[in-house]
Amino acid sequence: MHPTRSSPKTTRPLERILAIAGLLACLVVTAILWLGISAQQPMWLLPGLYFIEMAVLSMVCALLAFGNGNSRGQFILWGAVGIFTGFSILGAMSVGFFYLPVAIIFGAIAILSDIRNRQPVALHLGVCLIAGIVQVILMLAAIRLLF
Repeated sequence: MHPTRSSPKTTRPLERILAIAGLLACLVVTAILWLGISAQQPMWLLPGLYFIEMAVLSMVCALLAFGNGNSRGQFILWGAVGIFTGFSILGAMSVGFFYLPVAIIFGAIAILSDIRNRQPVALHLGVCLIAGIVQVILMLAAIRLLF
């Protein structure tokens, strides 16, 4: 039986290795940045919430990468890639740049899974773009409201 959109294949070992690498990279970067920044300024409300968001998002991505690639999980994974990318771009002059490798790793997982399961990559790229734009808008709104 050939794989179709309704019967996803299991995750490849490469995707699992990348998921673990992305999770570990995000958690290490977050811990290092948290320790460094907390010595210089208060962490709450920002940037603490951003760091928690990135850590939780990497955990969700890793769990989804170990799943079976169903379409709902793929939309979430692609949305998370958009959020990481939006955060990386908007925060590029401070800490965001350090999360770019995490965005690339989870983006690679999303692409590999889409190809393996014959999912619509273009549609998922749209989800990624929308999620990234929403992340940037929410970050700018939070900064404006709090500062």
